[in-house]
Amino acid sequence: MVFCVEVFGWGIMVVMGAKLLFNCYDFFYATYLAAALGHNLVPKIKQFGSWAVVTGATDGIGKAYAQQLAALGLNIVLVSRSPVKLKQVSDEISRQNRAIQILTVAVDFTDGNAIYPKLKKELSHLFGQIGILVNNVGMKLPTCQIADVPSGDQFNEIINCNVMSMVRLTNMLLPAMRKKKRGLIINIGSLAGTGFAPMRTTYGATKAFVDKFSCDLAAEYRSDGIVVQSILPGYVATKLPGLSGKSSFDVPTAKTYVEAALLRSLGVETRTSAYWFHKILLYWTEFLYFFVPNLVQKLTVSIIGRKAQMANLQTRM
Repeated sequence: MVFCVEVFGWGIMVVMGAKLLFNCYDFFYATYLAAALGHNLVPKIKQFGSWAVVTGATDGIGKAYAQQLAALGLNIVLVSRSPVKLKQVSDEISRQNRAIQILTVAVDFTDGNAIYPKLKKELSHLFGQIGILVNNVGMKLPTCQIADVPSGDQFNEIINCNVMSMVRLTNMLLPAMRKKKRGLIINIGSLAGTGFAPMRTTYGATKAFVDKFSCDLAAEYRSDGIVVQSILPGYVATKLPGLSGKSSFDVPTAKTYVEAALLRSLGVETRTSAYWFHKILLYWTEFLYFFVPNLVQKLTVSIIGRKAQMANLQTRM
């Protein structure tokens, strides 16, 4: 009996050791080696189509995706809320990439169903040429308990912006991609959607939807030549509420983050945090959520609760 337990224990250690070695190899391959060996999709990206649609394209990750895709020679449709900011970003990209075309569409994704006839009208003449969709637009609610969210309308807005926008645009553009047997859809989620997100409950739930939707969509359309990628960033130096906008080794700039996501992981990973530090965070958070979920949940509530209290005090001062 003792011998059997000992053999079983050694067997578990061998399996865990092999798994750890594989995870280390996979991390270094996907983060550094794949791009160097030309195993990603960047060299073939124009084969998907000559146009890319990017939502939430005037700031942060969305703007960085638009800039990177334009630098690769793709024409860009910039979709965001502010006509003024759309014009500024369009002019900036045009100065850097004079050979490409840029179309801007101003819509507010928190408005729900009302905006989609306009989007379809603006994009319909490009359906056969659009090969890439970056569903980036998103919003956050104040970091607080759900009962303390000041307006019930904000729940409609965050679901319309973070969930409905992705589903509706994917549904709008997929038929032409399926007909051509090629397409690329990149959905921007968050690490907050992969585990516990107390005090950010609605935001975390919408981003969990993004991840689930993306992974299932990738399996559903793989045989049609359509690539779907779920991107799960941690903190990035952007202008979203609650972020300082300052970069560091663990909080990359949007440009640095998108370089990791687009130039390294595209076609290599279906589900990824892309940036090396965020990949480590994703691995360990999911590992701890699996083995000690109650402890992680209590610590998360405590840490985020203290941060929210500090932020509220600073706001009042």
